[in-house]
Amino acid sequence: MKIVYSKAFEKNYVTNPVECPDRVALAVPALKDYEFIEPCSASLMDISRIHGIEHIERVKRRGLFEEASMAAGGAIAAAELALKGEPAFALIRPPGHHASANRAWGMCFFNNMAIAVERIRKRAGSVLILDIDLHYGDGTVSIFRGIMDVAIVNIGAIDIGFDYLSLDDSRYIEDVTRSLEDNEYDIVCVSAGFDTYIEDWGGLLTRDDFFIIGRTIREAAMRHCCGKRFAILEGGYHSDLKYNIRSFVDGFA
Repeated sequence: MKIVYSKAFEKNYVTNPVECPDRVALAVPALKDYEFIEPCSASLMDISRIHGIEHIERVKRRGLFEEASMAAGGAIAAAELALKGEPAFALIRPPGHHASANRAWGMCFFNNMAIAVERIRKRAGSVLILDIDLHYGDGTVSIFRGIMDVAIVNIGAIDIGFDYLSLDDSRYIEDVTRSLEDNEYDIVCVSAGFDTYIEDWGGLLTRDDFFIIGRTIREAAMRHCCGKRFAILEGGYHSDLKYNIRSFVDGFA
């Protein structure tokens, strides 16, 4: 199990104050038992496979291209490790699942998951993207709409029909399990948001629940796709984020 990380992710840039450097910096000592891998920035070619030139130029004008391309590069590094059979967690920021081809919102700029998946898709086979963030990953869904070898499941995401509000923690985990059993895939890619935490905006999942979710994904990946799996950080804004990440990674490893 590898942790993909760079000190560059601790850079302070103009965004919502909740999306602060501590989100990743404080998780580093919590994950010290794992091996860390330093990523490179995503190339303009990798980014351009997903995002239009107008959107890329807009990110550049905001002075955020370096930060956004570095996060995308972290996601790519995790995907490449997973393709080789080495599970990985990309401890990256800014997040990305609200970035579509030509626009972005929700503290996202480039869609890290989409860029990573597109980089490996032709070599990977069928892809399952499992989004466990509180919010619906609308950018990822819009990018891969109509792509037959990419399946996307947003677990109880609050933005679509408010289904999330009808779930308790056991139902949430059941939905994770069902999604992993109902789809065919050659690799599992997790948009790991932790704002579903009981003390965060979602008010639902405990630290132990994140461990169970990570373990459930690992066990399914071992059965279905020779263990090929990676996860990247999306949301999560409570001070306990570092502990929730550690719990998930311990189950996922």
